[in-house]
Amino acid sequence: MASPTIPPDKPTTNKHPTRFVVTIGSVIALGIMGDSLMYNLLPLEGSALGFLPIQVGILLSANRIMRLLSNTWASLAFERWGPRIPFIFAAVLAVLTTTLYGAGWGFIVFLLARAGWGISWSAFRQGGYVAVWAAPEAIKGRLMGILWGVVRFGSAISVLLGGLLYDRYGFTAAVMPIALLTILSVPMALLVRWPAQLPRLKISQTARMSGWREAIQTAPRRWGLAVGFMVPLFEGTLGASLSRYLDIRLGGEITSLAFGIGTLAGSLLALRFIANFFIGPLLGALSDKLGQAPTIVLLSAVILSGITATILAPGLWPLAFLALVFFAGSGIFAVISAASSELANQTSRPHLFVGIFTTSIDLGAAVGPLLAFSLGDFFGFSPIYIMVAVLQLFTAIRFWQVERQTDK
Repeated sequence: MASPTIPPDKPTTNKHPTRFVVTIGSVIALGIMGDSLMYNLLPLEGSALGFLPIQVGILLSANRIMRLLSNTWASLAFERWGPRIPFIFAAVLAVLTTTLYGAGWGFIVFLLARAGWGISWSAFRQGGYVAVWAAPEAIKGRLMGILWGVVRFGSAISVLLGGLLYDRYGFTAAVMPIALLTILSVPMALLVRWPAQLPRLKISQTARMSGWREAIQTAPRRWGLAVGFMVPLFEGTLGASLSRYLDIRLGGEITSLAFGIGTLAGSLLALRFIANFFIGPLLGALSDKLGQAPTIVLLSAVILSGITATILAPGLWPLAFLALVFFAGSGIFAVISAASSELANQTSRPHLFVGIFTTSIDLGAAVGPLLAFSLGDFFGFSPIYIMVAVLQLFTAIRFWQVERQTDK
């Protein structure tokens, strides 16, 4: 999300904010299905499509790299035209990009499709935030949780259904039904009735630069941004390469079972997405009692322990430890997001800090797949997972230390 400056909320014609947010989340859930599916299938199918491992990493990161630019474009579009036109455009672009994934037209077309999805996601995400901003202040936190829970439910359906179809019928046969489901986002977006009055999103170059200077002015803010980078870096590294890692590690173990790696990886990724809805709020509530920084350290330690056990465990035990990693990961993202809100409140332009924090998330998410697929063939995925998990824990500990020093 780009860095918005938002004046106080104005009355809106939206009399049913929860229903409205669920509607917006449902459109986004349909639009995101093709992107989510790629994190399951592309690592498995990349070589058959003629892609080198590093090209797979580039494709999985391209949308996130594009967002470093398109977040601002989306904000400017919403400012100029309001939410309706950019949101419909995002839905149409999501259908186009998902269809191109299954067309088999080569790396350049696939890369353009991934970059196009980055633009689509920037507009979708901006629309989601506008929907929540238009609601009464007292329920915005709850609505934000509902929004992303609905969105990730779409991701879960995609990776489960797509994994099953891939194991039975192949890549193209898995992508095209998802593309057909994505088409439903267009009429839904066309039917959305946005409130007549909405908060205006205004961005200036001077405001962005002053926001960056203030964002790194204190040690807690600097290390908070560093944690914001490391959390999606680990998630992106593991999530993008999970199906490939399971194929290497457990391919021989599941030959006697009734499903393949696509279904297995899809089930784990679905668990990861669903965990954001159920586990994230619970661990977020725990952090309200323990404090955000110590909770981030605790969850980072659980992630490091879980990924180490995944690598060392025999048989099918790695699946259980991966589930533990995903549960902790859903919680840590919720907690660092809460911590960023507190850090933002310490600045003179809190919304600018949130936008900068979001950019650090996008950057970490972009680097993760590149790291996995550029070094995975040389060193194996296991040492990369351990290295990133250790760095995440170190960053979390340092954030806790500087926050405690500031409190004193």
